[in-house]
Amino acid sequence: MEANELMVPVYINEKIVLDMLAIIEDGFSMVSQVNYTECKENQNSQKADAGVSTSATLLSKLLKIDVKGEISHSENSTNQDTISKEKVHTNVSLLAKFRSFLVEKKILKATDDISETKVGDFIEIEGELQKNPLINYMDIFLDLFRLIRIFSDSPELGNKNNARKEREKQDKLMKQVQSFTDELKHSGTIDFILSENNRRVVLSAQEQYLANDNISEIIGGHFKVLGKVIAVCKDETDSIDLLRKTSLSVLSDNILMQMVSSFESDDMKEYNLPKLETKISGPAVIVIPIAIYA
Repeated sequence: MEANELMVPVYINEKIVLDMLAIIEDGFSMVSQVNYTECKENQNSQKADAGVSTSATLLSKLLKIDVKGEISHSENSTNQDTISKEKVHTNVSLLAKFRSFLVEKKILKATDDISETKVGDFIEIEGELQKNPLINYMDIFLDLFRLIRIFSDSPELGNKNNARKEREKQDKLMKQVQSFTDELKHSGTIDFILSENNRRVVLSAQEQYLANDNISEIIGGHFKVLGKVIAVCKDETDSIDLLRKTSLSVLSDNILMQMVSSFESDDMKEYNLPKLETKISGPAVIVIPIAIYA
């Protein structure tokens, strides 16, 4: 068994794994019964003195005659026990079985040049896992405002009215940002970005299949991804829209830039916020992840 077969997954789309194995094996059972037989042999020996027999040919088939003329007789009795055991597959063992099939049949592609992949290919690729840059920016923005409020000084008596207005303004902005972030997540899927050697893979993952609800624990880790390609951007002239699954995708680029321009003001530049991206430039691919694992 190789180390690659001993997976530690953080994401498994169990439905796809089960469907693919059912197609491969024309239906299958997750529980199988294994029967095997144990043989137990008991031997009884008897010895007696004997003289030389004239029927040596017959006796040699039934008895063992030693040089001293001692006759030894052995009787063997065998007991057979049949034992039944059940083998139960887990989602990880089924995933390993499916991956082994793809490797054996040379269906799985592991390539460093994602521009060589085609729609429909099963690929295995590895790199650093990051959250959707747009969602990541908005989440950090909200956390930053909460942090500022925690450490902000209480206003003096004469400035309470101005402080209240400023707080109301911030509340309105935070509510808008939160609504914008919720719109990006409303479909039940979340985009992850896998980056390695100037290649970028957009993973359209379903949150329900994440092994740990705390996404932040897997961000920044180095993982392998097994998935199926659904779109390919071969060069810089093409791109992947990170708003493609939301109602905001109908807006023009100019309107979108106006919406996000407030987040790139001079006041915001003093904070160490990540780059705000709404599109991923090629070469890049969109992949439906079957599994993400270490």
